[in-house]
Amino acid sequence: MTAWWLVPEVLVLALLTVGLYYSVASAEPVLTEAQLREDAATRIATTIEQSTSDEHAAHGHEVNPDERMLCTAEVWQLSAGTPEQPGTAYGYYLCATGTPGTPYMLSRMNAGPIVARLGEPVQVTVTKLDEDFRAQVEVMMPAEFVDQAFRGFADPQRADSLRQRFESQISKAA
Repeated sequence: MTAWWLVPEVLVLALLTVGLYYSVASAEPVLTEAQLREDAATRIATTIEQSTSDEHAAHGHEVNPDERMLCTAEVWQLSAGTPEQPGTAYGYYLCATGTPGTPYMLSRMNAGPIVARLGEPVQVTVTKLDEDFRAQVEVMMPAEFVDQAFRGFADPQRADSLRQRFESQISKAA
């Protein structure tokens, strides 16, 4: 008995399998809201760490050439964006600055609410030291985040992770 009639069915099944494989393999991974917020927080912290001395000075902060700054950020909310109009992130940041060998507790720290436009490059807005802090926060943050902006991180692990990074990368460096 010959099974010649099975050849078309096997061929169709093979083509469907190959098509399914390539459609699944080429699909873009879908990120969760938490993953999107974490990605934005990383981009914000990196942007602050890589800011020039002039950019820091514009906010009233001084970073000397021999110092190094490490930062962390937490994003509470992301607004949707388009390629023409980047999304906006609302959250909180913390940075520690010091020369190699500086203990974390003796580093210069700055922290506060942050608003970031997530285009290329990321554009951050933070409060300025020489202006009314409360008034700045109320202008820059949506009303639903003003109270959180005065409390700091919702996740206290953020500050501890920064401390650990600072100690291993700056405090122990000589």
